[in-house]
Amino acid sequence: MDGEGRALAPDSRSFLSLLRRLFVPSRPDTGPRPAPEPASSRTGRRQASAESGPEGQSRGSVGDSGRLSDVLRVQALTVSLLTKKVAADQLFRHVLDGASDCLAADEASLMLFEDDDLRVVAVSGGQQSLGPWREPVRLGEGVAGLVAQTGTPILLNEGDDLTRFPNLTPKGGRIRSAVSVPLEVGGRVVGVLNANRLVGGAPFTQEDLAVLRLFAGTAALAIDQTSLLQRTQARSRALEALLGVTEAFAAGLEPIPALAGLTPRLGTVFHPSQILAFLGTGPDTPLAAVAGWTPAAGAGAGEALRESRLLPTAEIEQAFLRQEPTWLDGLPVEGLPEGWVVPRRVLVVPVAPPDTPSRCALALAWDEPRFVLPSEDVRVLDGLGRQIALALSRQDRASVAGALEAQIAEARTHLVEVERLATMGQSMAGLVHDINAPLAALTTFAQLIQKDSREPQSRERAGQVLEAARRAHRLVKELLTMARPQPPSFEAVDLNTLLRSAMELQRPQCSVSGYRLTADLAPDLPRVTADPHRLGQVFTNLLVNARQAMDAAEKGRAITVRTRRQGDTVVVGMEDDGPGIPPALRAKIFDWFFTTKPPGEGTGLGLAISREILVAHGGNLRVEDNPGGGATFVLELPLSEPVIEPAPA
Repeated sequence: MDGEGRALAPDSRSFLSLLRRLFVPSRPDTGPRPAPEPASSRTGRRQASAESGPEGQSRGSVGDSGRLSDVLRVQALTVSLLTKKVAADQLFRHVLDGASDCLAADEASLMLFEDDDLRVVAVSGGQQSLGPWREPVRLGEGVAGLVAQTGTPILLNEGDDLTRFPNLTPKGGRIRSAVSVPLEVGGRVVGVLNANRLVGGAPFTQEDLAVLRLFAGTAALAIDQTSLLQRTQARSRALEALLGVTEAFAAGLEPIPALAGLTPRLGTVFHPSQILAFLGTGPDTPLAAVAGWTPAAGAGAGEALRESRLLPTAEIEQAFLRQEPTWLDGLPVEGLPEGWVVPRRVLVVPVAPPDTPSRCALALAWDEPRFVLPSEDVRVLDGLGRQIALALSRQDRASVAGALEAQIAEARTHLVEVERLATMGQSMAGLVHDINAPLAALTTFAQLIQKDSREPQSRERAGQVLEAARRAHRLVKELLTMARPQPPSFEAVDLNTLLRSAMELQRPQCSVSGYRLTADLAPDLPRVTADPHRLGQVFTNLLVNARQAMDAAEKGRAITVRTRRQGDTVVVGMEDDGPGIPPALRAKIFDWFFTTKPPGEGTGLGLAISREILVAHGGNLRVEDNPGGGATFVLELPLSEPVIEPAPA
């Protein structure tokens, strides 16, 4: 950072030297690795660095062999964490220690996104408590907020102009030099890594910034994978807990104590501000409050709601008729205790149709007026409501218990499968990193050969190597994008380009199996407004399904992808000449968890998720039989208004 606060780009030759030494060590490491250096030793070396000169050459230079050894050691350990199940606090501590070790920093802090704000999740050095760091940092505010917003690293030294950073609180002259770098995964910023040297120490250099960026790339992958695994495990535990409550219904508990036991578990899983459970004994009887929960009072809040009733307004009756969770602007309740106010954002989960002997309603309320529960959580509540409806039915207790046990066993099987898939995704991220590292080295050396070689043939061959490495890097990037859940992002999409990308990803495996993968794409196809990541997921899933079906049946040789415009709709057809789909299975293939594959080879989620994505885009996904054999999956997407014409070729 210069005196005007401009970000400084690392010197390309110095950074190339660093890459060479990282990927091409001068000699094999045959001796034992040194133990991590204690913080006191690092402090002593920083002081010696400050005394040696203003730029701290003894420690601040990439050329120092001790520092290179530290960088390589920390990088190796961080890569190893990609394939291990490491607790979040343990990983955060390693990231901070690694950053401090590589840069000889006095302090380090790690900030991750929570909703739209950055929050400090771990600190090291002089500040060991998170107390002073509890306040969130908004995107674009302060140094870290600007780094997260722009994705650009920043280096600041004492005396630099700080006025361009909104809402920046000065640290009282205690910091000599500071660096902040974004933590990026697949082009998505997930957090910010900061390091400081205090007054009396040497300032950071451009090479320090390059080293921290290199380390942050690997650290971001490890943090993202740990977060993904934690979310999956948390969802598994939540589903298991809810299924356990359903077992209590099936075991014969009366509805009121069963519902009272359900509300605290719902509070732990979905974090609402209030939960109310209502129960009626017949179609014409009012729904009385029988259980309640708040974060402060817990399940004891239900005692105060004994005189409360859910009013049968038109919205409530429609929710029961539709038999699906419904968002309401407030909850129509009478008889609430004095001082009890239900938040305006309420999700009502109806249990059992209106004409059943017993019916129930669960109401979850949040203080945030625009709060939106993720769709998968709404489905969990919907499924729970249906299971409670079964338990409330008194017509056949034995059949109810048997059906619930079968559903619980199936749900547990799928929980194990979800855990397995999460672990596979974690391992794949580590593999992608291992592939990217040699690809980066290969690209660098090919560029050097192109630049330095005097032989035309060598430069031509180096260009071919460079192009192959770039294509491999694009494929690896696509794999990593598929493995990461992406937030919905609608934009103008060229379906032909998106289909070609999905086909290129599957072409190597089709070639191995001897299948022809061809495209018949309309050249004048208009663009549509869609989420390219989710549509790419649908296209890839359908191509994989077609290839696997032909592999399993040993029938078929070709997969053809076609696009055309049909009125106000764009139609995509994926046709194969494989075994086709039997009529008895055609009505079930889009059902959740339905699969014809052997156990362990299919989850029954691909087609269900694909149809849901198409429906969310206002389109549809259906299947047709081919007259000559095989099947065609037809995707229909509406054209946006106005029509977005195709980009010129």
